[in-house]
Amino acid sequence: MVKIIVVFDVLEEYREVRDELRRYLKDRGGFFRQYSVYEVDLPEREVSSFLRGIHRIIRKGAGRVEVLFPCSRCYSGIVEFDTYDSFSESVL
Repeated sequence: MVKIIVVFDVLEEYREVRDELRRYLKDRGGFFRQYSVYEVDLPEREVSSFLRGIHRIIRKGAGRVEVLFPCSRCYSGIVEFDTYDSFSESVL
């Protein structure tokens, strides 16, 4: 399996393109990381087709997509700061 991180920014006036891209990523097993970031694990043989699908969608509007292929060492070194849970508890 190949770990892929997809980061995108599509202009607001092309929201239908952004929504199509999100659906595509979810349909390919993408895991939502944050608003415009998805993580996907694919067999290596499906990566080229996956990239062509992203290109087919994004060329319908104005935006940018960055596709990252982190190695396992880099991926394991990601540091996350998540304050959502503590913020939610303090508001309640």
